[in-house]
Amino acid sequence: MKRTGRKQRGQERGKQRRRKEAISGFSTLNQVAGVSRPKPHHSSLPVEEPKSIVEPHPVCQYCGTEIDTIASSLSTPEGGYAHFDCVLSYLREGEHLGEGEMISYIGAGAFGVIGKDEEGRPVIIRRIQYESIERYKGMKEYVSGLKR
Repeated sequence: MKRTGRKQRGQERGKQRRRKEAISGFSTLNQVAGVSRPKPHHSSLPVEEPKSIVEPHPVCQYCGTEIDTIASSLSTPEGGYAHFDCVLSYLREGEHLGEGEMISYIGAGAFGVIGKDEEGRPVIIRRIQYESIERYKGMKEYVSGLKR
């Protein structure tokens, strides 16, 4: 059996002491600080199933293609539906726009011819009520009623 010297045994004890004193095996600062782990929370509230929308896919009166999302379409004065972009193109063709004027949707089924005043701020020159207020409100109610 090999005997180790006093100096070597002292070095080994020093290494063991340093290992005990060193912080090791901690992966987060919370573990070092002694903060307990968070416990998983389980709510007692009932979980509602997410609502899904089943909607019709009418054909656009202007381009003849199917409308994927009825909420992003507008009802036409003739009683059908049209893509928002198709209505915008239709209005651009029908309106005589001056230099620097453009057509923009201003809400509630209405568009506006937008120009700039003397200071360069946008102003509504004239309002075009494309979708009737009754049809607009009816569409809002219809879309919200599709949610189950």
